[in-house]
Amino acid sequence: MRYQCPACKKECPELYCVSCKKNYPTKDQIIQFVQDNNTETWDHYWKRIPVYDTILDVLRKIMNVQLRRYLEKKISAPATTLEPGGGSAYVSAMLAEKGHQAYALDYAAAPLRIAREQLKSKATLVQGDLFNIPFADELFDLTFNNSTLEHFKNPLDGLKEMARVTKKGSCVFVGVPFTYGPLSLYKLKKSSFKDAWDGTTYDRKQLKQMFWDAGLEVVHNRTFFFRCFIGVLGRKT
Repeated sequence: MRYQCPACKKECPELYCVSCKKNYPTKDQIIQFVQDNNTETWDHYWKRIPVYDTILDVLRKIMNVQLRRYLEKKISAPATTLEPGGGSAYVSAMLAEKGHQAYALDYAAAPLRIAREQLKSKATLVQGDLFNIPFADELFDLTFNNSTLEHFKNPLDGLKEMARVTKKGSCVFVGVPFTYGPLSLYKLKKSSFKDAWDGTTYDRKQLKQMFWDAGLEVVHNRTFFFRCFIGVLGRKT
């Protein structure tokens, strides 16, 4: 795998940057390009609450199985995939089970530990920054996330990073809460049950425009999971 040093932006074939002499350790089977910093909100979010999280687990499984089936139709096996900002990266765990070389990246360590310990994920787990992805250009056959970019004030920057690490001719997928679906109720409150900001909702036009602004060709869009989410699939040309 070809990495890109987050500090100096130079490509490095190993977890040691020859240019700036930084070493990136692996701890508990998680490659660490960043350390937990200001992740208290998400650490709290990923703590399990009885009954609430049991119900959510069922819903997450339904949604992620649907999403994995959709995405697998867009790639050939075996593919190299990246799910940046994917939390516990349920879809990546399933893609790895299907024989794909799956990478899952999140800024906080807590969800990655869930991926390792609870999901028994066979994906390569990476603690890193969605806005400074520690991989070299044009590596992945598919880069995707769902319920991620709505949490940020600068989602276009994140989408551009996802496009950067995607091979030419390959696809990027993003799913976000749909303005005209059930999750539009998020606008009526400032925080979720677990005190994590639920973020911006999008309609088709807004999400398509973000893909065009990132230099991606829009090839498909869809609502999914009871119209809670809107997703756009783009191709890097």
